[in-house]
Amino acid sequence: MGAYPNEARLPQGKNRWAGRPAARLWLAALATGLFAFAFGCLYFFLRQNVKDWGWRFDLTLVNKSLGTTALFLIALSMFLTGVAYFSGSSKTLAYRKHYGLVGFWAGLAHGAVNHILIPAVGLHAERKTEALHSEALGLIALVVFGAMAVLSLPKVKGCVGGATWRKLLRYGGYAGLILAAGHTALLKWESWTNFFRTFKPVLPSLSLPIALFAAAAVLLRLAAWIAGKNRKA
Repeated sequence: MGAYPNEARLPQGKNRWAGRPAARLWLAALATGLFAFAFGCLYFFLRQNVKDWGWRFDLTLVNKSLGTTALFLIALSMFLTGVAYFSGSSKTLAYRKHYGLVGFWAGLAHGAVNHILIPAVGLHAERKTEALHSEALGLIALVVFGAMAVLSLPKVKGCVGGATWRKLLRYGGYAGLILAAGHTALLKWESWTNFFRTFKPVLPSLSLPIALFAAAAVLLRLAAWIAGKNRKA
């Protein structure tokens, strides 16, 4: 999900990403998503023991892992654009749409577990004031990424035109990723600042490195945009 700035500047002969088999791209995206989810579940399970001295695994940990998986995959989708620009190779571009869509699906699952499954089994997600504000940003981000998922359809591209299509995906990607990172930051800011003050528990919330990765993806895309402007000047 997202358009590559100055795609025409890629060296001739390297722009073969469009010909990659779709099944291979989906398999890579799904495998990455499953690995990220499994890693998140294990990490939160271990952190729960370090933090509260008790082994417990329930839907709240699954919910957290779905959230971090969604943010990681969407950030990775954006990050690949900057990698392709500065490396001069378009090999990674083929995976953007698939990572972004799998990330969007993980985000939808995160929302469903948080608002439907967790209350249904008698558990409670985080319900601080910050959490309520965070949910608003999360919902808007899902709407933005849902619109991008629709835009990614070939028929839609033909209707709106290639140039407009790329701009909508590019700026939509910026906006959605910032909103998703803001959703995470509002929810976990207290946990993050407490970790930097005390370094306790020894394992920080997994949302912290994932949010930093999302920030890096945005900065890398901005750097690619600035570099493209300078080349044209």
